[in-house]
Amino acid sequence: MKTLKYSIQINKPQEFVFDKMMDKSIYNDWAKAFSPGSTFSAEDGWKQGAEIIFYDPENKGGTKVILEVFEPYERVFAKHIDMVDVEGKSTELDETMKKWIGSTEEYRFIADGEIKTTLEITIQTDKAFQEMFDGSWPKALELFKTVCEAN
Repeated sequence: MKTLKYSIQINKPQEFVFDKMMDKSIYNDWAKAFSPGSTFSAEDGWKQGAEIIFYDPENKGGTKVILEVFEPYERVFAKHIDMVDVEGKSTELDETMKKWIGSTEEYRFIADGEIKTTLEITIQTDKAFQEMFDGSWPKALELFKTVCEAN
């Protein structure tokens, strides 16, 4: 597994940044850096133990995570547990997908005074995904910062 780290400072309070990260209505505004039609389904809500499905309807599927840690306004730790179709049903795994299962993502929201937040992303994944993430996460974070600071 490879550890990848990305961060950005956002000129908004910690709670605001956290709430925006969980907000489905603006998710695609920044996640389009990964896939233009990105969305998610959080039927059980955002809480520890919940399963969240991230997918792109145009690409016909996505990934399911379990929120192993959910500390509002501070930290979210998600583990990728399955690949799914647009209806959330498990799909057969090819060799690339098998490398993805077990990957983790950690989001830390660090207050820097009262009006700034550092958002840190740490990903543990197969080295096969590094180039994609190195090309996408910096763009996604800049888009997310723009969305946050515009509100």
